[in-house]
Amino acid sequence: MLADPRHSVVVILNPSWATADAPEQDVDTLNLPLLEAGCRLLGVTPLALGDCRPHTSATGMPQVLQMLPLDGHLPWRDELFVQRMTQDDLRFLYLAGAWLEEDVLITALEGAARGYDIRLLSDLSAVRRESERKPMFDRLVLHGMLVTTVRQTLLEWAVCLGDSGVMGEIRQLLK
Repeated sequence: MLADPRHSVVVILNPSWATADAPEQDVDTLNLPLLEAGCRLLGVTPLALGDCRPHTSATGMPQVLQMLPLDGHLPWRDELFVQRMTQDDLRFLYLAGAWLEEDVLITALEGAARGYDIRLLSDLSAVRRESERKPMFDRLVLHGMLVTTVRQTLLEWAVCLGDSGVMGEIRQLLK
């Protein structure tokens, strides 16, 4: 089933890795500006929870991420986060961030238990130990969650909308 961007939310947990100069990270930080540009185009407001540092978009555009100074470890325990998730008829929860085998896993499992269709943005998810990456993806898939990328997500959203103009703009972004 295609995910509708009008019923989707992107949640990035503890995204301070995205602005840190940490070569050991396994995250493709070039995909964060791509995500922001696509979300801006499609009207999706990604949420950044936990350890956040504001950054400037590579294109000079204002940051589209909505920073929420919540506990990025247990967001489902925060009333503000739960209210945000329930107010807009959101059904698709795209998760990314640090740490895949801890924070992202727990948030994904709790989101699935609450009835959300969970998608993991693998190219924006960091692990503490690289040896944990594949087992975590396998475990999430066993729970019915999809592993995807920023590029695949933007294409899926554009196709779901059925707007050839939007599709063309997304394809331009992905070049």
